[in-house]
Amino acid sequence: MKKGIQDSVTNIIDQFDDKFSTFEKRLESVVAPTRRSVLQRFPIVFSLLTTFGVVTTFLGFELILANMTFIYSRPWLVLGIGVLVLVLTGSLYKKLA
Repeated sequence: MKKGIQDSVTNIIDQFDDKFSTFEKRLESVVAPTRRSVLQRFPIVFSLLTTFGVVTTFLGFELILANMTFIYSRPWLVLGIGVLVLVLTGSLYKKLA
């Protein structure tokens, strides 16, 4: 009995996956030309928006650190934490890649 239910659920999941993949391909075929043309027509706008997003993210991190007086008053600690995070993420990337 359990095997039949499991097969039914697997079949439903496979059908959903097939339908979703078809929908995704259709959507991509419709959106891709528009996306490319928008980027080609307004490259400066997208460059400025991307730059704004990156800068505000860095500013947000800086302001969060500024509120933590223990960390903010020790720049070497901030540098060490930053390097440690980069080393850890690089090691994780090597293991996953």
